[in-house]
Amino acid sequence: MQTRLDGKLALLYTLLVLQVLIVMVYVVTTPPSEIVVASTRSSVSFVNFEETQGHRTERTIHKRLPKYQTISGETYLNDIRTFKLFRIYNHTTCWKNGVDDRKMRTNEISEKCICNQGWHGTDCGQPEVVWRAIMASKQNIKLKHRKIARRIIHTFYLNEYNSAIAEVIVEELYDVVDLFVICDFNGAEDNFHHKLSKGLLQREQNKILYINAATKSRKPSRVLSKYIWEKVKTVVQNLRDDDIYVMTEPEQILNSRALMFLKVYDGWPQPIGFRLRWLIYGFYWQHPLKTTITLNAYTIGLMHEAYKSNSIILQQQLLEETSERDVLGLVIGDLNHYGGWYCYLCQAPANIIINLRTTSKSEKMPKIEKRIDVPFIEDLIGSGLWIDGKTNLLRVSKSHDLYFAPETVLNNTWKYDWLIENFYAKLDYY
Repeated sequence: MQTRLDGKLALLYTLLVLQVLIVMVYVVTTPPSEIVVASTRSSVSFVNFEETQGHRTERTIHKRLPKYQTISGETYLNDIRTFKLFRIYNHTTCWKNGVDDRKMRTNEISEKCICNQGWHGTDCGQPEVVWRAIMASKQNIKLKHRKIARRIIHTFYLNEYNSAIAEVIVEELYDVVDLFVICDFNGAEDNFHHKLSKGLLQREQNKILYINAATKSRKPSRVLSKYIWEKVKTVVQNLRDDDIYVMTEPEQILNSRALMFLKVYDGWPQPIGFRLRWLIYGFYWQHPLKTTITLNAYTIGLMHEAYKSNSIILQQQLLEETSERDVLGLVIGDLNHYGGWYCYLCQAPANIIINLRTTSKSEKMPKIEKRIDVPFIEDLIGSGLWIDGKTNLLRVSKSHDLYFAPETVLNNTWKYDWLIENFYAKLDYY
């Protein structure tokens, strides 16, 4: 009996010794926790370093760094070969977005491009609004598509009260414009730079050059225009004379198809003006003056040679002439087919008040007899009245109007519902 008990004790002691040895081996071979943490930090730093070089990563667990440029950086514009934008059918070259692909594939003997509705030209490369502009100009314009597309530098301004449309501009024109130059007059802490750093326009930031021009807001237009252009030349390292420089006022959204045409084709006369649909409060009200013409596009070479590197000189010439066609090579847009949208006062009622106070001396502003407050502005929006409280605005139909709003707005109604739905409308208007 004693021998059997001693055997059990020996077995227990043996198992205990083995367990102690296993624990010791595990402790010796496992790295300390400090090394694991250091390794993790190193991998995160590597991912962030790659992002600062412009490489995209699918990982969303790490905080992304801003991709937009400032005037202290440098950037290069990419070249795009236009053959990617055309299709060839039986040795016939057609514009990819304008040709009726189904008919071209079923009609193998066709020797000319069959265009979709709204497209014209022998290669279906002229959108309706451009084709009408060429016809109206009565000029002998001979177009030829380029092997390398022009690059577009698009400059526009912001204030603290009208930055809402900036997001629409960038999203709508992102696939066409090569560099957005956003000039911000807001020097507050929560300005557009702050919004970009918080992730606004995250996908599009690689094409944004941000310039804070708050200290220049009181400068004359010619001084400001030259200042911005000098900054662009400093940052963009590979500008060419045939690149296109576009400058718009706040809240002006150009027709993306028209801009793409300018990139791809040679032979159009310049400078280019755009007839914009003049909308108020949202895309649902139109000003009774119908449209506004704005000078927008010309090559960098023309700006150097004719306008002394200052685009404002050309704009002043346009204002001094009795007819825009005396100054402009081509005006894109007419009363039914628009070269873009001017969504004036498309802001929250409180921001509209700030805007009106800031621009009270502008020629656009009629004399306002009533005290302006938020209920007053809401009533104007709901009733469809201009800010004088007397002039009736024209209703725009979302379902019947081909130029109701930019595609970005129409395709993202959940995001831009306030631009296409009149939330202040009176019940008897519907």
